[in-house]
Amino acid sequence: MRRSKYSTVSDINVTSLVDVTMVLLIIFMLTAPFIQAGIELKLPKARSKVIKESEAITISISKEGDVYIGKEKVPDGKLADALATLKTLNPKGVFIRADKDVAYGTVMVVIGEVKAAGIDEVGMLTRLKDE
Repeated sequence: MRRSKYSTVSDINVTSLVDVTMVLLIIFMLTAPFIQAGIELKLPKARSKVIKESEAITISISKEGDVYIGKEKVPDGKLADALATLKTLNPKGVFIRADKDVAYGTVMVVIGEVKAAGIDEVGMLTRLKDE
C-alpha cells in the first residue's frame, strides 16, 4: 500500500485548549476571594487581628436585620433550627459579620442563639482600622 502525498493527520492539537484552560484558571483564582464573602455588608472598622474566614462558618446580618448563614437567608424564627443543623457539622466556630448600621440588640440575639445551639467559639468580623 502506498501512502499518498496528502495524508490526514489524526493528532489533536491541544495547545489552544491548554491556553484557554490556563486563562480560565487564572480568572477563577482572581475572582474566588471576592465571591467567598457572599452578602454585601459595610463592616465596622476596628483594630483587630487578620483571620481566615474559611476556618469557620460565617453568619451575616444585613442592614435590614436579615440573617444569612453563608449565602442562604434564614427565615424569621428559624435561626435556632438552622444552627442545630450546623452543630451536627461540628464547626470549629462561628464568625458573625454584621453591617455597621445593625442594631446592637439584633447582633446580641444572634450571638445568644449561637451560644444556645452549643457553639462556644464565636467571633466578630470587622474591617481593619486605618492607622
